Amino acid sequence: MERVASKRRFRKWIANSSKSLLITGAPYTGKTIFAKQLESEPQLAAAHYCSPLYPESLEIATLLRNIANQLVLRFPNLVVPSLTSVTLIAHQVDAVEHLMVKPLLSLPRPKSPLFVLIDGCDNDILPLVALMARSLPKWLKVVATSRPLDIDERKKLDRFYIFELDSESTELIEFIEYRLPQMDVSRILEACQGSWFFVDQYSRALQANLLTIPSTSHSQEDLVAVQDVDTIPVGEQELLATIEPQLPPHLNVYLRIIASSRHPPARREFLAVAKMAVGGTLSSLEADLVDCESIFDSPDPLILSGAWRNRYENDCEEGHALWAEIIRRTGCDTAQTVIELAYHLAHSNDKQFPNKAEILRNYGADLIELRCPVFDYETSNLLVEAGVTLLDQNSQPDFVFACSSGDLDAVDDLLDCVEEPALASGLIAAASRGHTDVCRTILDKKSSAAHYVDCQQWNALRSAACNNHIAVLDMLIEYGIDVDECGNGGRTALRAAAWSGHEAIVERLLQSKADVDKKDSEGRTALMAAAFMDHFNIVSLLLRYGADPNLLDSSGATALHLALANCAHSEEHNKTVAELLNGGSNADIEDANGRNCVHLAAYHGDDNLEAVIERCRNIDAQDHGGRTALMLAACQDKMLACQKLIEHGADIDCIDNHGRTALILAAIHANLDICQMCISLGADEGHKDNDGAVALHYAAMHANKELIRLLCTPTTVVTNDCHGNHPLLVAAQHPNVDVVAELLNFGAPIQIQSHDGQSALRIAALAHNEAVVRCLVAHILATGDKNDLEEYDLDGTPLLHTVMIAHDAAMSAVLLDLGTSTAVRDAHARTCAHVAAQINDLKIAELIREYGGNFESRDEAGRTPLMTAVWASNYEIAHYMLESIAVSPNAVDFQGATALNIAAQIGHRDLVVLLLKFGAEPSLCDNLGRNAADVAQLAGHEHIRQILKSASGSADSSGFGSLPTSPSDQRTKSLSRRVGIATNPKYLQGPKIIQRATT
Repeated sequence: MERVASKRRFRKWIANSSKSLLITGAPYTGKTIFAKQLESEPQLAAAHYCSPLYPESLEIATLLRNIANQLVLRFPNLVVPSLTSVTLIAHQVDAVEHLMVKPLLSLPRPKSPLFVLIDGCDNDILPLVALMARSLPKWLKVVATSRPLDIDERKKLDRFYIFELDSESTELIEFIEYRLPQMDVSRILEACQGSWFFVDQYSRALQANLLTIPSTSHSQEDLVAVQDVDTIPVGEQELLATIEPQLPPHLNVYLRIIASSRHPPARREFLAVAKMAVGGTLSSLEADLVDCESIFDSPDPLILSGAWRNRYENDCEEGHALWAEIIRRTGCDTAQTVIELAYHLAHSNDKQFPNKAEILRNYGADLIELRCPVFDYETSNLLVEAGVTLLDQNSQPDFVFACSSGDLDAVDDLLDCVEEPALASGLIAAASRGHTDVCRTILDKKSSAAHYVDCQQWNALRSAACNNHIAVLDMLIEYGIDVDECGNGGRTALRAAAWSGHEAIVERLLQSKADVDKKDSEGRTALMAAAFMDHFNIVSLLLRYGADPNLLDSSGATALHLALANCAHSEEHNKTVAELLNGGSNADIEDANGRNCVHLAAYHGDDNLEAVIERCRNIDAQDHGGRTALMLAACQDKMLACQKLIEHGADIDCIDNHGRTALILAAIHANLDICQMCISLGADEGHKDNDGAVALHYAAMHANKELIRLLCTPTTVVTNDCHGNHPLLVAAQHPNVDVVAELLNFGAPIQIQSHDGQSALRIAALAHNEAVVRCLVAHILATGDKNDLEEYDLDGTPLLHTVMIAHDAAMSAVLLDLGTSTAVRDAHARTCAHVAAQINDLKIAELIREYGGNFESRDEAGRTPLMTAVWASNYEIAHYMLESIAVSPNAVDFQGATALNIAAQIGHRDLVVLLLKFGAEPSLCDNLGRNAADVAQLAGHEHIRQILKSASGSADSSGFGSLPTSPSDQRTKSLSRRVGIATNPKYLQGPKIIQRATT
């Protein structure tokens, strides 16, 4: 579920605050889920998730390296040195400075602020997060999530704005309504204690029949041992304790095995350990896993959901011992498996493994050398005890770090003991920081290092050029390096310098005969890079050196296309466009979408549109979608662009491939001013697109009364599209009551349905637009009577039934409050009580009872709601009707069958006992003379027959014949709409009522 309110607060923060952001909340309040929703924000530069499921994600080195790698993907011209893990761990301040801060400061400042996201910060990570917030450029903010902080901890994070995610319950209530629509929201809200996991797990447990919906009461006298369903467990631990008895008996062993695995175990690995622990066959263990599916977030690898992960987190010695044993059995022939074995031994019981260090030595632990501690304190200590050599972190030099820092003495000391890849990486790092002496020292040692290209397509020449170090560049050129040398990505030093805006570097490379039109793997040239970044001086320089302005990249764009697409409005931008136009750019060239430069200038509202128009042959040229520049400007609400285009003769009546005009496109985007301009110029508001929709259909989606007034005419307000939808039907899908009222005032046909039988009232009710429903009902009652509120669809299902089947108690209450009768029947004479019985919804049943519903009513086959509940095996609603409403258990349908006969036929022991308890007479016979025991015998339910014989104290009445055919053999039709409103992609699918098939 989208956390809309929290996202709104986040967007307000990123737009207005100069601080970083700390999102806090108690465990299981949805912090990680919200963090993942922030991945869709365009300002996200990088994200890292710290999770105990993957312990390496909690390591400082992993976090820094992951963030740096993502920043490189976001900023292709970022040069990040390859620092060792020891440097990242032991020298965090310097590591952040060289890995992120200095490279980022070399970039042109982005036009809007960006953010780095770090989720799940613990006490070890928060100091690093605070360091990053202090050190990173102001345009790159830090967003972190963590548990709630005390006052002292907050003081250390004074650079952060703190957003308490669990401070309000509005979103949690929405989540409860979404996941548990049948439950009382206030009771669940109180029971969950703020935990989103509680709500999710409760919902899963209900779906898996591990829990049942609480009923209004439950008698101690029931003969069937069932779970007490009157109370809701309070808090996560009570919920888990309630669910556990319904799960396999070895659950505690399974949980310990999973919790003690250092990573979520693969299914086959788990099965091997579990078989060793509990015995049994693989098929029985697989069956246990299937029974446990509701507590897993992932079935393979096995990831426990929420609080289940922590159920035995402090009691996992048994699990660790099992993993240690399985590692020993399957082989321990690598350093990694020895360390893995050490981890499990360190956390196992000493009685099980009294000689842990000796076990590790037997596998060669004393031959292992570690650069830094592993996993945790206990594991590292055991490894040292077993003879592992743990190197001093301060005695482990980092050659690349020395090069990046410009530490020439350290470079000299290490030069003879580093391998060529590290030598080349050091050269690239030194070149990016402008350390000429370090570069010269490395080249004197190994001149071939200059030709090395790393995985990010950097070589020393491009690194120096991108970071504006002309002295390093000159030195590299003097060493005879080819100025066009690059990796497979084709990104040359010239392109890097042009993108970065370093004019002196560009000129030096051009003087050294750099290929001015060389393309990278995307077909981009240095001119394109400079044009996109609005470096007009470099554009001019490249053009003077013969750059071709009309070359195309892989998307068919020229340098002018790219300049016009950067959305800039600045003097530098205007000068760049002028340089390109004056330098021979062809404004009529079309890109891969068929758009020329006028299209792009109009779409982005570029200040240079008029200059581009003057260079274009056809102002009404259409792209591959049939859209003209005017249409694109109308979509984007670019009024000045529209005016300029019309002044130069643009045609307002052109239609695109979908049959849409500029007016319709403006209406789709609710651009009122553009619509007014089009109407004033004679645009036809009655023009239909290929779907048969007019502009008013699209305007009805938006909350804009003025737009409705502008487009409403006696013709457009009653116009149907090809699906039979008129504008009121479209408006009813949205919560804009003012728009609906405006359409009604203009004479919109409230009673006319679409081709699939959908009325405005039905659509509004299914969309849960209460204000719109009330507005429509008021209008209906003003011109008709309450019978008009029944609103049957094409299948003969009344609106109230459809809403109830959707478990929408709130909307059902609204319709009843407005005058809809509980006695309304569908095409098969079923009432609201039958619906409540079929869907097993106690809230709906209580609502029907409150409004006078008849629970003894009969459908066309003579069935009562109780019979309907029994056929559907709905114990809870049957119990409610018998105990709270006191319905008759001995009513018979037109075949003479009672509810007890039905329960006997389906073999539902609990329902048989329940009906007997409330007075069902087992001796009653149907039209063929069969009592319930006969029916049970015919259906093959001997255990039911014995219960009924005991209850009646008599033998069978007949023992022959066939099973009763109640309910009737005609199946209930679906209570669903077939298609949605064609002019709106929002599709409202009505729910279905399923009737049990006749045997």
